[in-house]
Amino acid sequence: MENEKKFNTEMFGYDKREVEEYLREMKADYESNLQAEKAEINRLSNEITIIRKKLERYDTEYIEKQEKVANALITAEDQARNILENARQEALNEKQRIESVIEVEKEKLLDIKREVIDLKERTVRVLEKYNETMTELLD
Repeated sequence: MENEKKFNTEMFGYDKREVEEYLREMKADYESNLQAEKAEINRLSNEITIIRKKLERYDTEYIEKQEKVANALITAEDQARNILENARQEALNEKQRIESVIEVEKEKLLDIKREVIDLKERTVRVLEKYNETMTELLD
């Protein structure tokens, strides 16, 4: 022990006042140390409480940010899906429009071919008639 105390002896043992004084000092030192330890424990406990609250706040913020990122990714995926679907639908609509235009143009082409055939036939008839007229005139 670091505080070994030697007491004076009297007729019937140690000096009672000296022992009692020593015990009072020991008790005061013990209580002082105990109070200091309790204060340190309270300080550390408060510090731990503050740190726990900060940690909980950081955890909450982290979870919120994580949820925001997840929601942003989900939204981006949904938007990408919608953009692709809209592009696909627009492409189909454009294809149908072009096919319709092609069909109309084919009809126009057929009409033009019929007109050309009709003109050929009329031209042939006029030429035949001209030829007949010329033949009659020459005969």
